[in-house]
Amino acid sequence: MTKVPAQHSAAPHFMLLALAGSLALAGCNAKTKKPDAAGSEAAASGALGDQIVVDPEMSGESGGTAGKDGPVTLKAADRTPAAISAARKSAADAAGGKLLPAPVPQKASASALAQNAATAAQVSDSARAAKTDCSAKVQYSAAWAAKLPAAIPVYPRGAVKEAAGTDADGCALRVVNYGTAVSPEDVVSFYYSMAQRGGYTAEYRIDGGDHVIGGRKAGQAYVAFVRKLEGGVTEVDLVTSGK
Repeated sequence: MTKVPAQHSAAPHFMLLALAGSLALAGCNAKTKKPDAAGSEAAASGALGDQIVVDPEMSGESGGTAGKDGPVTLKAADRTPAAISAARKSAADAAGGKLLPAPVPQKASASALAQNAATAAQVSDSARAAKTDCSAKVQYSAAWAAKLPAAIPVYPRGAVKEAAGTDADGCALRVVNYGTAVSPEDVVSFYYSMAQRGGYTAEYRIDGGDHVIGGRKAGQAYVAFVRKLEGGVTEVDLVTSGK
């Protein structure tokens, strides 16, 4: 496997942004509700049509288990030149017909981008005052991949490995881990274009082995950690927060 941040490979497969103001992805609280096998895939697929694919391991099919450790994988059919071209075309269509080239990345820590998402997750004044740990309140379900902001979705035809989120107790947080056969640069260009189109700011940084892009719009924020794996797979940890 190509290099990925140590905290990503050592912790459980699905990572949540640690709401502590630093660039850290940590395993979910043990009390977090795991996805139910019945209905979670249908909820996500029904909401987004063919724009995303839910990994059978997540929905409990094919003998898989929800939350199974391991990297994102893609079927061979999803890694063909034709599939990649179709995904790129769908991405361009979603961005208004053309993707903008991403800015030159900064080689710097992405902790500020992570902090933006952490702060925006605490929607209510009471949650902010109490410094609520919104990550401890998330629930696993593929349906959360369909509840991302319209401007910051899963890359078209991306394969969702795991998803979680919460709107409880003054929090608004979605976290999705998915894979795609396009390059990290393609993913960054997509989110940069979508952010510009949706009125968000966009900062692009290289932090260790991750391409990181994130920004804000009023009380909302997003950050995407993008890395290249072996086997023609690009893995993305996408966090959106706020309302």
